[in-house]
Amino acid sequence: MPEVSSATPLSVKVGTEDFRTFIEGGYYYVDKTRFIKTILEGSDDTFLILRPRRFGKTLMMSTLAYFLEQNYAKPGDTSAQQELFKGLEICKDEDFCRRNMGQHPVVSITLKSIDAISYPKAYTALVSLVRDLFDRFKWLLNSSRLDDDDREDFVKVRDLPFEPSDEGERRISDSLKKLCHLIFKHCGRKAVLLIDEYDVPLQKAAMNGYYKEMSNVISPMLGNVLKTNPELKKGILTGCLRATKEGIFTILNNFTLNTALDGDDSLSAAFGFTADEVRAMLSYYGFDDLYERTKASYDGYRFGSQEIFCPWDVTSYVRDLLKPRRDGPASLNPPAYWNNTSNLQIVTEYMPYLKADDADRLSMLLEGRSAEIRINEGMSYGDLKFRRSPDFWNLLVYTGYLTLDKRGTDDVHEFRIPNAEVKKCFRDNVVNYYHDNGDGPYSHEVRKLITSMLSGDPKTAGLVLGKLLSGFVSLRDSATKSPPENFYHGFIDGIFAAAGDELVIDYCSNRESGDGYADITFKSQDQDTGVVLELKHADSLRDLGRDARQALCQIEEKNYGEELAYDCTGRICAYGIAFFRRRCAICFKELRH
Repeated sequence: MPEVSSATPLSVKVGTEDFRTFIEGGYYYVDKTRFIKTILEGSDDTFLILRPRRFGKTLMMSTLAYFLEQNYAKPGDTSAQQELFKGLEICKDEDFCRRNMGQHPVVSITLKSIDAISYPKAYTALVSLVRDLFDRFKWLLNSSRLDDDDREDFVKVRDLPFEPSDEGERRISDSLKKLCHLIFKHCGRKAVLLIDEYDVPLQKAAMNGYYKEMSNVISPMLGNVLKTNPELKKGILTGCLRATKEGIFTILNNFTLNTALDGDDSLSAAFGFTADEVRAMLSYYGFDDLYERTKASYDGYRFGSQEIFCPWDVTSYVRDLLKPRRDGPASLNPPAYWNNTSNLQIVTEYMPYLKADDADRLSMLLEGRSAEIRINEGMSYGDLKFRRSPDFWNLLVYTGYLTLDKRGTDDVHEFRIPNAEVKKCFRDNVVNYYHDNGDGPYSHEVRKLITSMLSGDPKTAGLVLGKLLSGFVSLRDSATKSPPENFYHGFIDGIFAAAGDELVIDYCSNRESGDGYADITFKSQDQDTGVVLELKHADSLRDLGRDARQALCQIEEKNYGEELAYDCTGRICAYGIAFFRRRCAICFKELRH
């Protein structure tokens, strides 16, 4: 059972990533402090830890900073750390604490705020961040161990202009190395450098078209301080993706990489919650009976050999369970918090570029199966502009949409969607692609398709459906096997869900009707017209017509329109639809005029 920060924590804390806030506020804290030793005592000079967002990387970096940083005014005074870490796991290792608790200069910075739509704005945000960092060390200006040149260099960085310039970029590139040098001159000790979310500026730049400019600043800024720096004890970085081609890590001599895909279990439980930690948290607040529900929605990640829950989701769920509810807290089903944490553009921006085998993978994943994906550790954020489908799958892995299911060989492994919440996120984003709040590129076609089906116009419906298929699945290259029927069912679900309640009501998938289950049924807004669809997946182009006719016959033979006949006052329209890749065929019959 994990230890907590207080004997009686009143609530959970969501969104705060500051260790001291957890401890002094008496909030429920899952003790991960034992991993401080694992991170700090690695043999290499630089340690890069890659995990999806919202898995506790920033909180861990904050924990490291509070544990390690010395009292610059009173070197050797560790009273602050003794109070903060009292009773936590790391304090059981007295020798490690004696050597490291409050014993190191620490330079800590997070780059997650460098999120802007243009390079000038991103540059301004970066300058502001660096200036704030130097301002925290302004006491160095009074150090007798620094000379006038040192002070002049310090002030030039601290007072950098916010407008981009060659001189400003050069000083930013040298800023972290310069600060470590000045700290070493004053303290006589090497600094520990903590850089959280190092790759966010590169990711945002790639998304907004200024990647080259941002890379030309960030890469030397990190590379200069990390490469062969005798005044740096250790550099620890976190992020989502290893930006190999940016040149940051290719130049390093002593470098350790730890990812969620590693077989190494030394840090597998350091980020995210284990099953035991979730059970303990739910039990603490009296929600033992909700473990299976929580597991289905938020578990499923595999880091090393550990099954891991997303901590953001679990703490958000417990927080909401603790809110006063008229019908009782245990009645709250696990909501989908993932849409508020991850970069949804990853899915939608790649949708028009997916190929047939990509659609096949997507279908398999949505069905709960695993799919093979080749991991490219040399992937660069600068590659995103090419919209290559292999990069799409790598991004889904590194950002937490997919997780390792079975380890393979030659960088090809099997991956799956981790849980019900992320699966819902996938489906929601497919819907958004077609709808986009009514203004998306396909919203007009969606309305046209539904209107034609309600009016009994199979010719128009077939033309529009074919256009939507072409927009979703690109077959510019030779296709492999066709996506199975379930993929097309999900595709139709997305189209009709995109229309919301504007044109149809009572949309149902697999509705019990007649002598079986109709694939899809819906009614017009006035409940005058009912529509039933039966979907088939053809094995070849020449089978399209035959399979569409068979689908229509199935509707009639099994009386799938029976339930609609009870509810609708007017006609009942039946459509048998067969799909092959981006082609379709439709057979139509009015079951009731």
